[in-house]
Amino acid sequence: MLEGSLKDFSLDEVLQMVSLGEKTGELVLEGETAIGKKSGKIYFENGIVKDAETEEVRGEVAIVELLNIRDGTFKFVPRDVGDIKRSINKSIPDLVLLATSKLDEWNRVKNRVASVDSTFKLSTDEVPEEITLTPLDWKVLSLLGKGYTVREAALKLNMTVFDVAKIAYGLVALKILREAGEKNPQDDTIVKTKGAPRTFITKLIERVKRE
Repeated sequence: MLEGSLKDFSLDEVLQMVSLGEKTGELVLEGETAIGKKSGKIYFENGIVKDAETEEVRGEVAIVELLNIRDGTFKFVPRDVGDIKRSINKSIPDLVLLATSKLDEWNRVKNRVASVDSTFKLSTDEVPEEITLTPLDWKVLSLLGKGYTVREAALKLNMTVFDVAKIAYGLVALKILREAGEKNPQDDTIVKTKGAPRTFITKLIERVKRE
């Protein structure tokens, strides 16, 4: 059985071992990601990714979250996966590239969307008279405007939290939404946002100085 710590092997290396060995079974993963603790399974058939699931989602959305685990454990369990429906048709390099790009997007937007448990309120202050939003933008806006968090909206729309956060970032930038606080997933209480993250304030000051 292939088993160990992601401190000793990178997840990329583990995926390559399973792929090159043309193994069939499930890769069980658990560990920390940029958006919190995550656990789930990636299903392989003859070394090719067939499906993935976490506690909350399945398919490509799930594997994007799992492939961002950087500190945790892995265990490959050989078994027949004939009962698993194929939901993923990308190669491992393409999946890794996709997961990496989503993480890069999160790193770019987290200065305005501090957490995947952030809540928002609709705002009419300084909203441009003409706004062009895609149908998906409107769906995300509708849910966030109703009090859904980024994480909850992603689950509702079967999207990655990274994609919802990116849209939320754009809506905040347009002043259509403003961050209202952060919801505690354990008891649904809201902690009000005390202000913009320090990193954002620092960048704003630096920009003013340059101008």
